[in-house]
Amino acid sequence: HRLDGLEIDAGRRVARIGAGVTAGALARAAAEHGLAAPVGLAPSVGVAGLALGGGVGWLGRAHGLASSAIAALDVVTADGAARRVDAGSEPDLLFALRGGGGRYAIVTALELRLHPVDEVSAGMLAWPAEAAGEVLEQVRRAALDAPECLTLVVRVLSVPPLDAIPEPLRGRRIVAVVAAHLGPHQDARRLIAPLRSGATLVDTFGPIGVADLVTVAGDPEAPGPARGDGLLLEDLGPDAVAALTGVVEDEELADALTILEVRQLGGALGRPAAEPAALARVDAGWAVFAGGFAPDAAAAERVVSAIARVRERLAPHTARQVLLNSRAAGADPARAFDRDTWARLRRIHDAHDPDRLIVAAHGG
Repeated sequence: HRLDGLEIDAGRRVARIGAGVTAGALARAAAEHGLAAPVGLAPSVGVAGLALGGGVGWLGRAHGLASSAIAALDVVTADGAARRVDAGSEPDLLFALRGGGGRYAIVTALELRLHPVDEVSAGMLAWPAEAAGEVLEQVRRAALDAPECLTLVVRVLSVPPLDAIPEPLRGRRIVAVVAAHLGPHQDARRLIAPLRSGATLVDTFGPIGVADLVTVAGDPEAPGPARGDGLLLEDLGPDAVAALTGVVEDEELADALTILEVRQLGGALGRPAAEPAALARVDAGWAVFAGGFAPDAAAAERVVSAIARVRERLAPHTARQVLLNSRAAGADPARAFDRDTWARLRRIHDAHDPDRLIVAAHGG
């Protein structure tokens, strides 16, 4: 966290950041220049870890994975050597670190390409959790012809009874659509209108500043004890909607899981990256994440068991590929890549860390 250096080169549209810089800090610095950073939905997440594992955020459908935005890195390899990694000096390491995870070198700084964004609309629409099936179906229909500048995220949340939370949501279980649109506000209003039908508990969708994009999902600023895991859905068809609705309506699962998220992918995320990268694309239409509050061992066991049941119910709709960023530690990293890419990553790993001195969440 002390590696917090942050410089914006507005002319080149590049941010040079230390490995401890958070998404919120980068988003604020970039916004001062009318630029947006390829970060995720939570301001407290470290940008380096996000980018090394792929990185899916509000800019993803329009501009691709955060890992594809990596232009260069400063690293220390397992032999203790400090190296500058870019396309001209260390092309193999650059390839591996663009979405291959953090097992190949210790990253101390990186350079990320930024994107100009003039107008942003974003916010949350929320209903009681009992409306989850209807909301998921409306989102499925809206996503069929949604432009790449629009991203939809459905979240089923158990909201704690805290004074800082708006009264209509406080202490309730809700289903929410968090949406973000890059571009003219009038286009955003038109695209989101079908989702605004029905009686919402809250509706905060509207124009926001570019820097606020990373906070619009309302993720906590501080870490907490939890367990979670993710998977990819091939698509959000009617059968997948029915399976997800069944998960939401299962009272035993609801008691264990404080969040079930269904995040829209596609667009630029599904097209091959413009430059060589370990994670070139995401071969799935949607990402699912399930998690729960786990302050002790018993709660953790309950959450892990519930997640296993969610995975079982969604298995008929699950894609083969996994995203390392959303998978719990210990997942097989080979499933994040095609066979040829994984073979190349193994060769790069053997060349730079043959004794496996660098420990990562996902080994291999």
